Amino acid sequence: MLLAFLAAAYTIFLPPKQTTNPLPPVLYLAEDDAGRLQLYRAAAPDWQPTQLTQETAEILTYAPAPNGSQIAYTIILPDGSSQLKLLPLREGASGESELKLTCANAECAQPVWHPDGRRLLYERREPPNFSRPQLWWLDTQTGETILLRENSSTVSSSARFSPDGRWVSYAGSPDEGLQVFNFENGRSLSFPSNVGTPAAWHPLNNQLLFQNTRAVILHSGAQNDHTLHEHDVAVGVSLYLGLLTGPSDERPQSHLLSEDAEFNDGNAAWSPDGQWIAFGRRPASINSGRQLWLMRADGSEAHALTNDLTQHFGPPSWSPDGRYLLFQQYNATTPDQPPTIQLLEVATGSLTQITPHGLLPTFLTTN
Repeated sequence: MLLAFLAAAYTIFLPPKQTTNPLPPVLYLAEDDAGRLQLYRAAAPDWQPTQLTQETAEILTYAPAPNGSQIAYTIILPDGSSQLKLLPLREGASGESELKLTCANAECAQPVWHPDGRRLLYERREPPNFSRPQLWWLDTQTGETILLRENSSTVSSSARFSPDGRWVSYAGSPDEGLQVFNFENGRSLSFPSNVGTPAAWHPLNNQLLFQNTRAVILHSGAQNDHTLHEHDVAVGVSLYLGLLTGPSDERPQSHLLSEDAEFNDGNAAWSPDGQWIAFGRRPASINSGRQLWLMRADGSEAHALTNDLTQHFGPPSWSPDGRYLLFQQYNATTPDQPPTIQLLEVATGSLTQITPHGLLPTFLTTN
């Protein structure tokens, strides 16, 4: 009995075992033998690719459903029409694609799932104004499709949903900026942004990251007296944190996160716990590769994860455990070569190549 008691006490005071969750599979686009982009899936540890689609037309964009049970993807047809299809996934294998939408003489692409896993938004571009996209709903069960904002003729693109599904953000025209709309109470907000890129929602609260251009003053000398040196003005792209709290009649607040320097920052992605932001950075005045950077949620402790200006990294996406960043990488001096897909362990900086030829990787996760 004494030995049993000692053994039990020993196990109580042992440190907990460190368990490592397996990485989810990776989805990406790559050319098949005929040179057409198809969907592929690769899983750890050997990352052997499995082709999921056999389309005879080019795949434009895709998005896995929140629960990982299916993938929405779009194809462009030779006559200029496009189609949106759903590909079911069962135990790592794909089923038969189901046609959900045909856009005659129009490009319908960039599907983004609502967290309910039933509805999605897509961008519709019609001639002659292909530069004026509009966001449309698609109910994947009924096939019903309607405008996001009824009776609206304004530009809307780059949609993203808040984690709870109550808010949607999208890019309006450069004058309108980033638009944010609440489905429950009809509250509409806007943040100054003339870049047209999607926002990145905080995983736990109603905050979002967005981009906007900003004039940066450059000093030709180090003297404190600014009358002793010349100044120049450059335009960079900075990251901002937008807050949706406060009274409905007040302008939403935003805070600058980027450094006061001549950089183009973008492709921001929150870590799963919301403590860190991975993003891409390159000097605004130099045609070099975009590097991967990391900073705290308040913009502090910003530091580079990569440092090779001949290589272009990103956009990054986090693994569910926050240990890895997934991204595409290509040589900026040979842009005609296809990108590779890489996995970077944040703590060590070690790289693992998923595939030597691939585009737009994302983790296939489940809720």
